[in-house]
Amino acid sequence: MNNDTRKPGRWLWAIPLTYVDGSAFWGRDLGLVCLGLGTLGVDARFVALGQPGERKDVPLITCTLELMQQAAWWKQWNVDRVVLNSWGAPRYEPIARAIKNAGIKLILMLDTEGLVSPHVWPWRFLQQKYFIDKESGKFFPSARALLKTLAAGVRKHHAGTIRHLEHADLFVLPSPLALQRYSRYLLAMNRADLVGRLQFVPYAVVKEMTYDPRIPKKPVIIAVGRWQSLQKNAPLLLKVLERVLSEQPHYSARIIGSGAEIVQKLVQQMNSDCKSRLDIVGRVDHAKLPAFYRESQIFLCTSRYESFLIAAGEALCCGCSVVGDARIASLPYLAGLGSGTVSCDSSVVNLRDAVTAEINAWQSGERDPAQISQMWQVRLHADHVAEAFLKLVE
Repeated sequence: MNNDTRKPGRWLWAIPLTYVDGSAFWGRDLGLVCLGLGTLGVDARFVALGQPGERKDVPLITCTLELMQQAAWWKQWNVDRVVLNSWGAPRYEPIARAIKNAGIKLILMLDTEGLVSPHVWPWRFLQQKYFIDKESGKFFPSARALLKTLAAGVRKHHAGTIRHLEHADLFVLPSPLALQRYSRYLLAMNRADLVGRLQFVPYAVVKEMTYDPRIPKKPVIIAVGRWQSLQKNAPLLLKVLERVLSEQPHYSARIIGSGAEIVQKLVQQMNSDCKSRLDIVGRVDHAKLPAFYRESQIFLCTSRYESFLIAAGEALCCGCSVVGDARIASLPYLAGLGSGTVSCDSSVVNLRDAVTAEINAWQSGERDPAQISQMWQVRLHADHVAEAFLKLVE
């Protein structure tokens, strides 16, 4: 079959990670959008590492890393486009090169908020390197972060990433602010020719994330995350909630996610009135999250960094508004369209102000959960994100 007769084409969505069954691959990111394309009638399959073969129960192809690096392997599938989530990492450049050498259009997913170099924002870059090294248990994280920041300030350090990017026809970033930051990175690398290939498409959420008008919204602040992770910043979450709940006696909060034992220890330091209005749920099945989102008003993010905050996107589709640090690239986007308030930073006082502003917006009738849900479903549900990808290549 010739490429010009395919309607609307054949796609592969690939990631160089070992495949495991479950929602980690099909409930988010590439796998979810791959399924979204399938609902639109597109021949789309997902590629991951594993014993070479094809699955019939799911649209899956598995192969070795060595096969991913061979143009002949890609060429055999007779596809129009490959969407590759390789993070622009130099070690995966051979995969991008093989796809291009096979004569296939390549779209690179760049899972980042755009802070890939100190040229973009030196202090913020240093901070992120520090927290990543500290969380991974590395010795002397401050010194390591400083050395990495100094090294990343040298253009030659980025040569492998630029070679990787050169193979792609398009680069997709998960937020408008991430795109602008990445644009400045490319300009700093003297590669203005690559800037025109940057595009924005948000991450997708599952179609079950919807608002239910039969479930009344309650004055509840909800937070979802891996609370044992340094990235999610559980201590800051509890400090902000204590401040807000002390001032807002009609509000309560619900904390969902792993690391509940860490949250419980932090709760012991709070005043008794606030403790009584905190519900520490712990980890729950993803399928149960919509019920919690639907009866909550405000989703609170206290993360130190995020590429795209999928949990906030899920909450929006269920009619919540969002609050978080504006320095996280996806937060200004997610809080737009009358859907939330951003803080200028992650200090307790400024996050308190942002949450309180959202409470006032709900109390004054400025937040319509049905409208919020409708606006974000058409942006974030998997079939709509798949449509956004189709429009990119028209």
